[in-house]
Amino acid sequence: MMASKVEISKFYSFEERALCFQDKTGICLPRMTFGKGKFFSDLIGWMNDYGKKTYAITLAHVLPNPAHGLSFPNAADVLSSALSLSPTHSHSEADIHRLLNNFGLPEDKATQPIVSLSGGELLLLNFAKAMAMLPVVNGIVACSPCHWLSKERYKYWVSLADAYIQAGKSVDVLLLDGEPFPNNSINVNDDLVPELAGVKWNLQVNEPEILFDEIQFPTYHPKSVMKYSVQNERMIKLNSPTLFTGDNGVGKSVFSKILSGIIKTSKGKVNIIAPNGKGNNARLLFQDSIAQLFGKSIDDHHDWVFRFERDKRHGSQSIYQVALSIYSKIDAFMREYVKSYLDDLVPALGKQSEHNTLLQAKMSLIAERLASRPPLLILDEPGWGLSRSIARQFIWAVCQQANIYNVAILLISHQSDCWKGIIKSHLHLTKMDNGNIKIEEKDI
Repeated sequence: MMASKVEISKFYSFEERALCFQDKTGICLPRMTFGKGKFFSDLIGWMNDYGKKTYAITLAHVLPNPAHGLSFPNAADVLSSALSLSPTHSHSEADIHRLLNNFGLPEDKATQPIVSLSGGELLLLNFAKAMAMLPVVNGIVACSPCHWLSKERYKYWVSLADAYIQAGKSVDVLLLDGEPFPNNSINVNDDLVPELAGVKWNLQVNEPEILFDEIQFPTYHPKSVMKYSVQNERMIKLNSPTLFTGDNGVGKSVFSKILSGIIKTSKGKVNIIAPNGKGNNARLLFQDSIAQLFGKSIDDHHDWVFRFERDKRHGSQSIYQVALSIYSKIDAFMREYVKSYLDDLVPALGKQSEHNTLLQAKMSLIAERLASRPPLLILDEPGWGLSRSIARQFIWAVCQQANIYNVAILLISHQSDCWKGIIKSHLHLTKMDNGNIKIEEKDI
């Protein structure tokens, strides 16, 4: 039967969508917020059942986290494997480069390690892989195919979907409620949020450079240099929460790692100057926040983080107790919102007695970081895995708690319109013709 359009399904929680994805594809997404026991139980169960159930069609997939759909060390290997599925079994390096270029990725990404690609680049690589698989599959199931992309790059999803439709193959898209999607009118009527006072902070930028060494194994990749620059003043005065935007692969995540002390500059410097301190000691929550549980359940992770505070836990001012207090206040705020809003949102919040949803994982990880009172907390795509209404209320509640503890918040996001009424300043990265990355303040 000839496919004629994209079929869109919407969900209010990450967990409900995961179940739908499993039903459509037969692929189990092991639970990652229940601890390693449940994770391996799900994985072993899926492996034992693999092949026993018959699914009508063979599908390409875009998983909620695009990194999980890539099992090789670099893009060249990913695409070579996908192209090898074709009956011709014949492809060249030029075919791989052509696929990359067709989805906005330069040729030098072919040998760059997968682990060093940005979230948007990983998603575009998934698109290229799905295009390579087009001759041998009957359709595609894609979760949030635009959430990780700048708006200018939505066209790459459109071209992929059009290719599948023109070939008479199915295109199923699984969106969380309120997520952006091209040619799909989303009736956004955001709930108003109270005005936040904000935390004043400064960013000092003095021509920082980051050197990435050449890689010799398993595939050679040349060394490269990333340079950031600020026009005119080197001290940028900001107010929290601050939105941080820029094209996919422009260097937002790298810059956030400099601010967190994870990556060291080879030249120049960057400093945070905020009420809680000065330097490169920001705390960071990655896009795929579940991974920062390091295989533990939410409660076990929280207990592990504060394991050296065992004798101080009964004091109301201990970091452990402060983290619990922050968590409970954000949780109470969200439950009151859900209670007065929509029953559909309840699954995302989960039961108060059980901590196992993605939202609860985010609350726990953020509470832990706020309790340590860093000068800056960086939230990379904090709306990932959440419906728009839940994400907005959640981030407002986080910023409210951050204000109490004088912690500035930096939101890295491609969904700038989602945070209207919340953000108080805006930083933007642009890649210049000379290859340098310009940092500038934008109007909100």
